[in-house]
Amino acid sequence: MSASPSTRRRFLTQSAALAAGSVCGACGDSSQPAADATAPKAWWTPKVSENIGNLNDDTLRWIAQLGLEWVCLQGTDWVDREGKGYWSPEDIALLQQKCEDFGLELYSLMIPLDWLMSSMLGKPDAKDYVENIRRSVRTAGSAGVQVIEWRWSPDFKWGDDVGYYPVKGRGGAGYKAFDYARAAEKPPFPELGVIPRATLFERLVEFAKPVCAAADEVGVKMSLHPKDPPVKSMRGVDRILTDTDSIEEFLDAVDSPANGFTFCQGTVTEMGVDVIDAIRRIGGRGKINHVHFRGVRGHVPQYVETFIDQGDVDMLAAMRAFKEVNYTSSLVSDHTPQVIGDFDGGRIGRSYSHGWIRGLIQAVNAEG
Repeated sequence: MSASPSTRRRFLTQSAALAAGSVCGACGDSSQPAADATAPKAWWTPKVSENIGNLNDDTLRWIAQLGLEWVCLQGTDWVDREGKGYWSPEDIALLQQKCEDFGLELYSLMIPLDWLMSSMLGKPDAKDYVENIRRSVRTAGSAGVQVIEWRWSPDFKWGDDVGYYPVKGRGGAGYKAFDYARAAEKPPFPELGVIPRATLFERLVEFAKPVCAAADEVGVKMSLHPKDPPVKSMRGVDRILTDTDSIEEFLDAVDSPANGFTFCQGTVTEMGVDVIDAIRRIGGRGKINHVHFRGVRGHVPQYVETFIDQGDVDMLAAMRAFKEVNYTSSLVSDHTPQVIGDFDGGRIGRSYSHGWIRGLIQAVNAEG
């Protein structure tokens, strides 16, 4: 599998044009002012970042070496290390200092899934968890964290028990594939039972309204990740946020400036919808708060997670659409195939993705 010839041709043409312009500018007569010296063109760029699971020195050094400036921390056990059940100002300050030691800024945090389970399952202690989450949101936002990501996924699993399996791809790289048929006949998860969509959606709105209200108080953005894989039901648990319409249904139900969506481009591709249209629809509302930028071939009920240049979506067109809606929040690489010698969550594969991301941003800016 590979990127379409037209995609590669447009990408290389734009990148070459940009590089040529830079070289000519450097080699030209220095006594002549640049053509855009008095009226520079605005250079669009999102905050190119990386999702990481830890703040180890080597991880932060790698991010700095890629030329990134922002950290999106998904490793929830790094925040509340004492198990208090909420984030304190001291927790956030320690993380920020750790990032600053490497010239980086802590941009986003992930709400621990176990803090959400009582609300998703409708347990009596859900209100206590909600209050602690509201407290944590206020603390993070007051400290300068820009985005808080979260999932509404009681059945958050990634293995064969939900239809995923490994396959070999380009050059023997390890890919992850999904086939709904592998899980369709399996019984409900014993710890979850059967949860209808209407119930799960009602609980989602009941949770999101007070949490987004707390986020509004301090100016931090909430970013809900769509359901992956985006099938309608998985082993007794119905799923929400599985297409563009259901995403907008949630955004309409919780009408808050803070409320927004993690545009996981891989998951949206898996939905089988028009990805470019989805960027314009949701981004046009100003409701994309975080982006996962990756490639997928196929869509439910079967698909394969690929390298960034092998998926079904024209990645140049996607980046152009993000520019059109003036998206300027965080954008990270995401699931990447396992390449030889890779380690710690796919640093080599993700570095490859970041080369493409940087080139695509340059290309769309070269278009004017």
